[in-house]
Amino acid sequence: MTANCLEMDPPLSTPTRQTSGRGSNHIPTGDITKEAPPTSSKVPSDRILEEFVNQMTTMLSNIIEHHARKNQRLASLEEDLAHAKLEE
Repeated sequence: MTANCLEMDPPLSTPTRQTSGRGSNHIPTGDITKEAPPTSSKVPSDRILEEFVNQMTTMLSNIIEHHARKNQRLASLEEDLAHAKLEE
């Protein structure tokens, strides 16, 4: 994963919506050139990164446990098959 994947875009300013005329979804054509307040950085906060790392760690742990259970089940089935072949 690259650092670019973790970059956060600053929030966009939202123009006010007109509630009459062409419908509530109409965005007025007035002055909507106001910029969003500047953000201190495009780098996510430590809290966001920590949450991301915790989620990825949990996900990887679950995947590892899942595969370990599957491997144990496969070994058990292979052992059962070997015993069945010996009994024939």
